[in-house]
Amino acid sequence: MTATHPSTAPQQHGSTAGARSGDLWAVVLGAALAGLGFTVVQIMEKITILKDPGATLSCDLSTTVSCTDVLNAWQSSVLGPPNALIGAVMFALLGSAALAGFLGSELSRSYLATMWGLAVFFLSFATWFMYETAFSIGRLCPWCIGITTAVVVICAALTRLADRHDAFGDTGFGRRVSGAVRSRLDLVVWAVWWVVIAGFLLVGLAF
Repeated sequence: MTATHPSTAPQQHGSTAGARSGDLWAVVLGAALAGLGFTVVQIMEKITILKDPGATLSCDLSTTVSCTDVLNAWQSSVLGPPNALIGAVMFALLGSAALAGFLGSELSRSYLATMWGLAVFFLSFATWFMYETAFSIGRLCPWCIGITTAVVVICAALTRLADRHDAFGDTGFGRRVSGAVRSRLDLVVWAVWWVVIAGFLLVGLAF
C-alpha cells in the first residue's frame, strides 16, 4: 500500500501558481518602476521650487497644467512630508515585492494580502488627491496622472495575484474576489475607477 502525503498537493499548487505568476509580477514591477520614476521627478521639482520659489518647472505648460501650483498646495504635503516622497516609499515597497515574486520567491498569503491592501490604500489616497487637484487646487500635474495610472495597474495585477495564490482564503471576500476574477469583473472595476478619476479632472478643470 502506497503512503500518501496530504501536504504535497498544496505545495504543488503553490509552486504551480508561482510558476505561472511571472507575467503579473512583471506588470506590477513595471508599473512600480514607472511610478517611482514619476515620484522622483516630483521630488526633484519640489526641491527646485523650495530653493527658488520663482522657478518655472518643465511641466508648467499653461494656467491649467501647472506642477508648481499643485506642489505648493497644502494637499501636496497633507501628511507632513511631500506626497511624492511617501509615494516613492510605497512604490519601492510594492516594487520590491514584485521583484521577489518575479524571481520566484514564495510570498506568504498574508504578505500578498497586505501588499494588496497597501496598493488599494495608495489608490484611495491618490483618488482623493486627484479630486482635490480638480476641484480645490484647480490645476493639473501630468506626473500625478502617471502616478495614479501606475497605482491602478498595480491594483489590477495584485488582485489577480491575490486570487491566484488564494491570499484572502476561504472567506466571503475571497470568494467574491474569485468570482470577479473569473468573470473579469475585477478588470472592469479598476478601469471604471480610473475613468471616474479622469471624470473628476475633466469636470473640475474644463468647466
